[in-house]
Amino acid sequence: MKYSIEEAKELVILGGKILAESGLIARTWGNISARISDDKFVITPSGLAYETLTPGQIVEVNIADCSYEGDIKPSSEKGIHADTYRLRPDVNYIIHTHQQMASVLSIEGKDIVPVNDEYKKILGDIVPCAAYGMSSTGKLRKNVVKALGGNPRCKAVLMKYHGTICMGEDLDNSFEIAQTLEKMSKDIYEQSCGKNKSGKNIKNTVQIRDYGSSCREGNKFILQCNGKSSEYLTEKLPEAAPEAAVLHAEIYKSCDALYIIHSTDDEIVEVSSTGRELRPFMDDLVQIVGVNIRTVKDALLNTRAIAKELKKKNAVLIENEGALCTGKTESDAKAAAMILRKGCAADLYAAAINKTDYLSTMDAHIQRFVYKNKYSKMKEQRG
Repeated sequence: MKYSIEEAKELVILGGKILAESGLIARTWGNISARISDDKFVITPSGLAYETLTPGQIVEVNIADCSYEGDIKPSSEKGIHADTYRLRPDVNYIIHTHQQMASVLSIEGKDIVPVNDEYKKILGDIVPCAAYGMSSTGKLRKNVVKALGGNPRCKAVLMKYHGTICMGEDLDNSFEIAQTLEKMSKDIYEQSCGKNKSGKNIKNTVQIRDYGSSCREGNKFILQCNGKSSEYLTEKLPEAAPEAAVLHAEIYKSCDALYIIHSTDDEIVEVSSTGRELRPFMDDLVQIVGVNIRTVKDALLNTRAIAKELKKKNAVLIENEGALCTGKTESDAKAAAMILRKGCAADLYAAAINKTDYLSTMDAHIQRFVYKNKYSKMKEQRG
């Protein structure tokens, strides 16, 4: 079933909204396409919010050479979509996600074999894992082609350290594949890590202080902490200002963030309890949050150390108490917290399977540089 171009664009827009609401991605980290012929497909543009897409922003791409017309750039992963449509004539709708559990399992670099009838019915006999390649590179594209070629009937592909490709007959089928893959991946994760191995254990033994969340406007910031909302001058705090206000002011004086969030997600608390540096297994962790996330002990006594870490990164772990995440918008800060949670889950899974081959330091720093100097600036310019 191929779609008319008008129908395909509407289905891609609908899919973008579903994807944004589903929790399978953060921000625009992922992409969607629909086939319109044996030679062409339409795909989401690069860097535009899914919630506000219009048909005029959905880009028509040629399968043969990935060429397109117009000023709006298609997703940088258009080549993977083109190759999938070329190799799989049965596929009419593709979702590329960075969904949490499936992405975490990808760090092992192994194919997944569905073990029960429920999963096998939707996912087929195997979910192959493509070898690692940096985002948007020919190497990643080549590795996905190899995984598809070796498994011509698969419904999904894991991409090591990166995410997934879920491919179906239509929108509903593709989302069913993505959701089923996530459910199966969660089962495998819990079997490996232990269902009760989470930050809940730490929360039961350690009192986690509220470090507050805040937003800055001009020379002031509003702090939400311990159920109260208070406004402060960043450069001139009152003598009786609470310690959390001192911490937030120190952070704002050292970086260009406009929002700060204190995250106490279970996985983040669990990793923060180790007291060690979080090294990266996930592409999007280094891109959006930073390389090697440090853990600082007692944030209120080490405000300068916290601020120093957040000068170049978008998160810092606080021993036993979660993390502080920053962004230029509230959405950015929440995305950083969401991706940090996934990075921490990957760290816990790696420990459970005795895996220590992290992303290379060079790849990590390249991806952080490209994101900070290209993608995020493009997003800011578009408003």
